[in-house]
Amino acid sequence: MAGLRPVAAVAFRFLATLIALACVVQIYLAGRGVFGIRGATKLDDQKSLDPHRVLGEIIGVAAVLLFLLALVMWDRNLIRWTLLLAVLAELVQHATALPKHPWVSGLHAVSGVAIVAIAGSLTGSAWRAHRASRPPAGPDG
Repeated sequence: MAGLRPVAAVAFRFLATLIALACVVQIYLAGRGVFGIRGATKLDDQKSLDPHRVLGEIIGVAAVLLFLLALVMWDRNLIRWTLLLAVLAELVQHATALPKHPWVSGLHAVSGVAIVAIAGSLTGSAWRAHRASRPPAGPDG
């Protein structure tokens, strides 16, 4: 397992970055979807939200994969944060997407903000750790 850790660290760094970037796109797609609503059909039937739904599923799967990479790296702090990220992206987002009570629906956006924050934090710390492990470059690069 120790031989897989450096490979997992590289994969973790790039996957965390992709998740963070996808979260920014996800916010755009949510706004585009909501402002693209036409007619009086139910919210869950609105086709304008389909790109947001699809990217949400991709982010959820990627968050679970990030958690698995953290397990391979065997870093307790990363395991905790990626588990929280996966739970928010897979469970909380689904549970709060279209409930009957609007107070619960509001938590969909709040958990989305938490997902963006966690993904951004994980990305930053992964890149800082990568730079710290590399010897400093000379004046010629």
